[in-house]
Amino acid sequence: MNLYERFARQVRDRPEAPAIVDPDGEDVAYADLRRRAASVASFLEGRTDPGDRVAVFMLDNPTVVAVALGAWRAGCAFTPVNYRFGPDEVAYVLEDVDPALVVHDSVFASTASEAATAVGLEEALVHGHAGSFDWDAFGPPEDAPDTVTRLDDDPAVVMHTSGTTGDPKGVVQTHRNVGAQVDAGVSTYDVSADDTAVVSVPLFHVGGFHGATLMGLFTGGSVAIHPAWGPVEWARLVEATGATISGLVPAMMVDVLGTDAAREHDTSTLRMCFYGGSPAAESTLEAFASAFEVDELLNYYGQTEAAGLTVAGTPETPRTEGALGETVGSAEARVVDPDSGADAEEGELWLRGDSVMPRYWEAPALTETAFEESDDGRRWFRTGDVVRRESGVLYFVDRLDDIVLSGGEKVAPSRVESVLAEMDGVESAAVFGTPHDRLGEAVTAAVVGADSLTEADIEAFCDDHDGLAGYEKPRRVTLVDSFPRTGSQKIDKESLAEDVEWG
Repeated sequence: MNLYERFARQVRDRPEAPAIVDPDGEDVAYADLRRRAASVASFLEGRTDPGDRVAVFMLDNPTVVAVALGAWRAGCAFTPVNYRFGPDEVAYVLEDVDPALVVHDSVFASTASEAATAVGLEEALVHGHAGSFDWDAFGPPEDAPDTVTRLDDDPAVVMHTSGTTGDPKGVVQTHRNVGAQVDAGVSTYDVSADDTAVVSVPLFHVGGFHGATLMGLFTGGSVAIHPAWGPVEWARLVEATGATISGLVPAMMVDVLGTDAAREHDTSTLRMCFYGGSPAAESTLEAFASAFEVDELLNYYGQTEAAGLTVAGTPETPRTEGALGETVGSAEARVVDPDSGADAEEGELWLRGDSVMPRYWEAPALTETAFEESDDGRRWFRTGDVVRRESGVLYFVDRLDDIVLSGGEKVAPSRVESVLAEMDGVESAAVFGTPHDRLGEAVTAAVVGADSLTEADIEAFCDDHDGLAGYEKPRRVTLVDSFPRTGSQKIDKESLAEDVEWG
């Protein structure tokens, strides 16, 4: 079924209810959002065919949502482009999906033009304002076609991975994939029409678009779209909208905790905040829940290849380092020894289910290596994440390709990061491997900390810590002012390793 029908159902039930709230401007009612989507669909009719891709290269704003809904109504697939990409990466994405149209805002006019020209798509550019919906840029709502029939296996979204470990990969998410993931999130987090969500994770990411925005719009709730990340603005939006839900990555939590002005806002209306994207230190979770009066902090584990949520924390999940939770109703999981292919207590997480992608876009070789067929003929997606299972709960260990191989021993960076988080003066830490003549890789730590903190202090703390084996203790330590971030606000360890001189 076309995803647009899920939204249309809410329009019929609550046309005047606020779909998108803006404490600094005008709210957008469900009926108003439908007219905007109809305007987009009207524009697309005659310019696209069912199955064509419609790309959006814009800052986070309500127009992005209207274009997605309008594209689905017209039978097209929605392709959000990471707005942190430079011209070369944008050109790569556009060449990859060959969109019928590229909707961009004035902020990215130059980059969009350069990228589109480079791949011969300059005629596909359409300007649409970010600040307010530009009716003149699209078509008359009354001329919009009826919703085009799309089946469950038809592509609804082509969303690209961040590209920090190579070229961005286009992930095909079908109408079934996205719908199943949203249903799982609604059920897991008990989302209803009474909820208002502040969306701070970018809309080009599953956590922002699927994990918050669509959960809200498909249940009749309200969403407030955070245009660009800022800890004070996040807290202000929560207070101004009376938000009950939000989602953050751990780096965002650290930002908010480290900003005194954010603490001045009343965020006590938050009944739940989900977090994911990277491990969160227990101390960070406890401090965040206390400082911002969040009733429940629940883990959200997902990947673009699984349209988002596949493993989720519950109120009963231990709030310990790496605790992910249990698989949601739309997914099945195996923990597999990557060397033998046998089930194990600790190993690579394999997934299958209604939310798991069928393929990468026009990349059969990548698709083949991403999946494994078990002895019973079932097809499993290999996540590349190492987890362990304890009493039914999955715990994140590390990325399979991030494990540091030092002197023949395997070191999980997340384990060392957890220990560093215990040290007074350490605000955030990133651990990874750097080349070493004798060991192959040296355990390396980059730390953001207080002015009084020294590298010698950190080395001494690790040397004295009983929780680290000798081979896990960092051999190289450096202090940095801040970490480079990916578009989804994760620490970009690859860039960090390239930018810092290790001697």
